Amino acid sequence: MAGFDAKSLLTWFSKHARPLPWREHYRPYEVVLSEFMLQQTQVVTALPYYNRWVKRWPNWTSLAAASEHDILNMWAGLGYYQRARRLLSLAQHLVSNNIEELPDDAETLMSYPGLGPYTSAAVAAIAFNKVALPIDGNVRRVLSRYYKNSEMSPSKSQDEFFENQLMPVMNRIQKRRDLAQALMELGASHCSPRKPDCENCPLQKSCAMSDPQEALQYPTKKERRKSEALFVSYAWVEKNGHWLLRQRPDKGRFPRQWEPPQVEASTEQLSFELLQQALPQLNLKLVSKQRRDFTRYKVMWCAFNVKVKVNFKLEGYQFFDRKSVLNLNLVPVMAMQFKQGVNPEDNA
Repeated sequence: MAGFDAKSLLTWFSKHARPLPWREHYRPYEVVLSEFMLQQTQVVTALPYYNRWVKRWPNWTSLAAASEHDILNMWAGLGYYQRARRLLSLAQHLVSNNIEELPDDAETLMSYPGLGPYTSAAVAAIAFNKVALPIDGNVRRVLSRYYKNSEMSPSKSQDEFFENQLMPVMNRIQKRRDLAQALMELGASHCSPRKPDCENCPLQKSCAMSDPQEALQYPTKKERRKSEALFVSYAWVEKNGHWLLRQRPDKGRFPRQWEPPQVEASTEQLSFELLQQALPQLNLKLVSKQRRDFTRYKVMWCAFNVKVKVNFKLEGYQFFDRKSVLNLNLVPVMAMQFKQGVNPEDNA
């Protein structure tokens, strides 16, 4: 099997690399932040968040002093909020143990909070220019096509195959951070999931793919499990300009975020009936319906509202005024809906 054409890819990257802020100095803190934000998120979406974050918390020390409330508010809109919590946990671990900077090898990095195999390899390669191969979705797609690798993707055996091919190259060259990023960049641009631009790819001459249609067959994916329909009905219960909320549990979906009374069911009618049972004798009025899909579920969010009398209480919940509600880390869909207006009179 022919060796990997690192020279052509590095030449292409030197001319076409996007001028991203963490690439200016490759400070470990900024590289870690970018990697956390770019998990499940495109660069164009993450950039404004990244810039605001670095302006407010420019280093580990300032971030460690932040509250979870503040960091989740700053993260609002990016989704996958556990990323923000893990980042805060990492900062607090470093500061509490008087560690001024992260170690530079992937194996040691994996012993730190929030740093798994991929992120550790990415930080080692990109921040410290060490021999490490971070394999994300873009890299996996590029390499599965380049080597015409038909193993089920993603898989441990497939990643081991890629590492066996690329690690000798990483050992041989000096621009390790550039090679790691070039693979990611190529997957985000030319070697895209649905429209591979083989004609203009810098690896065209050495790639095992003969044309774009063939490339579309790789990587080999497991058949996706069909998403289940889920209906979430929730109610904005208002009492004298205050709304009823509770904080969700530490584990599960949306951990420790806030929500009004809500129920989940397999049909819209059942979800409404269960909500009505949870809030008996209240005249619920429909505010809106919003569709938001997740990996496992296709979710319809049905929002209701109602005004209650002074003596109304619900175990496990408490009332907050509007300003407080807006400052809480609400479940994202609910936060968006609350800002749009929830007064029953508005929807009569």
